[in-house]
Amino acid sequence: MKKIAFAAFCMIGLAACDPAVLLRQVDDVDDPEISCFTRPQGGCNFDRNPLRVLPEPVVIPRRPYQFFPTAEPLTFVDSQGKRWIAPSRTLTDGASIPRIFTSIVGDPTSPEFRNAAAVHDAYCGIGNELGANYQIDTWQEVHRMFYDGLIVGGTDEITAKLMFAAVWLGGPRWNTHRDLDHVPDVRKQRAMRQAKAYVEAKRPALPKLEAYLWWLEKQMLDDYPRIEREDKERSSEKIVEEEPSYPEYPEYPEYPDYPNDPVDPEDPTGGGVLGSAGGGDTVGSDSPTGSLPDSVKLRLLRLQ
Repeated sequence: MKKIAFAAFCMIGLAACDPAVLLRQVDDVDDPEISCFTRPQGGCNFDRNPLRVLPEPVVIPRRPYQFFPTAEPLTFVDSQGKRWIAPSRTLTDGASIPRIFTSIVGDPTSPEFRNAAAVHDAYCGIGNELGANYQIDTWQEVHRMFYDGLIVGGTDEITAKLMFAAVWLGGPRWNTHRDLDHVPDVRKQRAMRQAKAYVEAKRPALPKLEAYLWWLEKQMLDDYPRIEREDKERSSEKIVEEEPSYPEYPEYPEYPDYPNDPVDPEDPTGGGVLGSAGGGDTVGSDSPTGSLPDSVKLRLLRLQ
């Protein structure tokens, strides 16, 4: 596993890697294939065969085939002994491979594909987004399970590996920064033709095929670098002019309201304050309290 891990690391992490060097690293991958093709005794079975679906066709826009809900749960055990379950009413079209590759791979609706396609659809197929098992495993594991299911269903090795390459290069991916959704279909078709020629000429073991698919992926990403989703959102944002902001100043302190001073009617100038105690003495400007506020003068007079 070290060789394939090193090759994948170079392909993923180092943009400056020479494609010729990477291709030589692919050729050096010699890990044995552990699959239902090489060890069918290790699990590798469906609990129901053939698959039964309900007569309730569902049409999904831009999809070439009708979908049908499965009539009952379908369980598959892969070459590692792992159980995969397609719940009852899983929507499936019996195909699973991307439509852009059907002219290269061939008719994807043969009976030997249906069980594998139904379980694959339960984990990543359109219409099953609310299913209990949707995308709960990695996209790589789900596509490897599809390959095992094809072998168990009776698909020959070459066709199973071509269909595996098709879902790897053009099928769903999740929780990854290396999606290929932005790569034009014509470029993906070119990569799929390369994969088909490679499989038919080399009959590679599955680890070597995966390494080759990573190499094809790197070529596509070199041709069409991925724009980060955040950059796309920023570039599409509508520019809105904001109102100018002004500095905030502290509010003036509040002072208590004092009552108006009673004005002496005999003093129209308002210079004196009408006393309220002891004979109506008037405090004028020459009084010792003349420099005080009128309200204070009034209080002093009341205390006399």
